Amino acid sequence: MRRILVPVDGSPQGEAAVRAVVEQARREPIAAIHVVNVQPPLGRYVTRFFDRRTIREFQRDEGARCIAGARRVLDNAGLPFQVHLRTGRIARTIAETAAALGVDEIVMSPAEGGFLGNLRIWLLVSAVRRHAGVPVVAVMGPERAAPLEFPAGRLGSTTVPR
Repeated sequence: MRRILVPVDGSPQGEAAVRAVVEQARREPIAAIHVVNVQPPLGRYVTRFFDRRTIREFQRDEGARCIAGARRVLDNAGLPFQVHLRTGRIARTIAETAAALGVDEIVMSPAEGGFLGNLRIWLLVSAVRRHAGVPVVAVMGPERAAPLEFPAGRLGSTTVPR
């Protein structure tokens, strides 16, 4: 049985990744589902005007808001899961969380909103894949084909199946 990490950002695409994990859990047993939201560190300009406690509370509240949809999907499916709220560089923090939890794969869903939105999320998927020691599965939306699996390691060492 596998342990899966699902990074979510509160977008419909993040929920699509969670729904894909729910479908996977219906086909095969999954040992653990971990949902993570990573809030980026705030810049110096913001941190000059707010104390650390206020910033931590804001990031915690924002992370909880981002995870709400994923929590709803998993609760409705009746699947047990653990929530992790982190702060840091997004790709690196996702990979570090995956390593700390000992997951077998990371499931992400690329955006489906125009060229720049797609480019941004694919760059994130690529960065997570580069830092992670486990495969990253990119789940496409319902109108697309099957998930793309990216083995752990450097992007240049893999060809993407069509």
